[in-house]
Amino acid sequence: EQIDALEVLATDPVHFLVVPRVWATVLMLPLLIIAADVIGIAGGYLVSVVYFGANPVTYMENTFVFMDSADVRSGLIKAAFFGLIIAVVGCQKGYFTRGGAEGVGRATTRAVVLASIAILISDFFLTKILF
Repeated sequence: EQIDALEVLATDPVHFLVVPRVWATVLMLPLLIIAADVIGIAGGYLVSVVYFGANPVTYMENTFVFMDSADVRSGLIKAAFFGLIIAVVGCQKGYFTRGGAEGVGRATTRAVVLASIAILISDFFLTKILF
């Protein structure tokens, strides 16, 4: 109904609803990956240094020695691609939803399942291409 209202107002619903969501997801998912990486390194630091008593300098040196820039780059590329998949699948399922709240629930479930499967398959091929 809301998409129909946009069409009545002569507003392109794809340009108004889909494009910003796709761009936002493609741009923000790599930033979330960077944040998760930093949190993971900090968590590893706390466990290694505080719990196991490791040398903090050794931990940080070894962390950056074993962290290859190609791994970081490919991880960010994959994150952007996964963001594209999530946004396109979610917008496609949401755009064509019918049936009120029950239809929204079914469309959400279908979007999550389809996006998860698409990410697993694309992860395999992206790994083959990037490594």
